[in-house]
Amino acid sequence: MMRTSDLEYWVESPHLFFDADVLKLVPKDLEKAEKLLKEAPGKKDALEQINTAYMSMYCSVQALLHSIQYKTTHMRCIVTVLEEYFIKRGSLDRIHLENFLRSQRVEGTPEENFKAAEGVLTAIKGIVGK
Repeated sequence: MMRTSDLEYWVESPHLFFDADVLKLVPKDLEKAEKLLKEAPGKKDALEQINTAYMSMYCSVQALLHSIQYKTTHMRCIVTVLEEYFIKRGSLDRIHLENFLRSQRVEGTPEENFKAAEGVLTAIKGIVGK
């Protein structure tokens, strides 16, 4: 994935912005992630199951960004913030980012993606203290 790896670039861009109000979204993001993870195995086919597991991971990642009072929907920005702010500081294991991106590419079996989504959710809950 081509991306700008400089966190400073994103901080100064219009794609990543501070919003103190998003902190209150963290519990809702985690609740949505849990709901999607529970629903994923019941989806009608493997593609829907993997997509739902990915959406669970996306909600978990949004909770993480919201926990530091930042907001973005730009995927390259999300990846950079995860790498530069959480992984390099030792808060988040790289495997969770790799699994998130793998699921986005619709790779692996549904079961692998369910397990990955559960791992991402658990790790992020530990970081945000929920």
